[in-house]
Amino acid sequence: MSVEDWEERWELGQTHFHKEDVHPTLQKYYKHLTRGRDKLRFYVPLCGKTVDMSWLADKGHTVIGCEGSDLACHQFFEENSIPYVTSKIPGIDGIAYVAGNKAAIGIYRCDFFQLSVEILEPFDCIWDRGSFVAIPVTMRQQYADSIIPTLKKDGSYLLDTFQLSSDIFAGPPFNCTEDDVYKYFGNLCNIEKLESTDICGDVHRQQWGLQSFDEVVYLLTLK
Repeated sequence: MSVEDWEERWELGQTHFHKEDVHPTLQKYYKHLTRGRDKLRFYVPLCGKTVDMSWLADKGHTVIGCEGSDLACHQFFEENSIPYVTSKIPGIDGIAYVAGNKAAIGIYRCDFFQLSVEILEPFDCIWDRGSFVAIPVTMRQQYADSIIPTLKKDGSYLLDTFQLSSDIFAGPPFNCTEDDVYKYFGNLCNIEKLESTDICGDVHRQQWGLQSFDEVVYLLTLK
């Protein structure tokens, strides 16, 4: 999906993935991710307008998101009553949205793959709330190669994935098995499987044709 297609989804309101509340997985495994540390740098790839960012900022962390839609960026700051300023991102085609008050939140509106650790600076924590499973399967290696260098040596990466029958529902979200996680992240990361939960609901059964839809959560740390 191109950045233009993604922007069109936002304009048409096709954002069923957006949660009005803080993601329960982030709340449940927050201590696993932070390991009791304060004032950390968080990265939220393909962030949309998730309230997870303001929740983390309220806890004293600096939060940087990456998003392809200008509308999503505008809506995040407006709906959370956070003033913001914009500027061009040096070296790439994109706009930086930065909170204009004490909230330490910024969103880079650009192509995820154009961002580098030189632009972002390293992070203590990554909260991947369905980003990895949103991109085409053919781009997963490129995704892993892009995101892992942004993690500090002692950092933590909370990866939220889904397992489903790709023969029935083509995605997104795209099916991600445990073998997939090890394939793309196992060479550089220690991988701990935290939880697997069947969250199959009426939408998944009636609209997607699925009989099972599992949310599987992993914690990654660098070797």
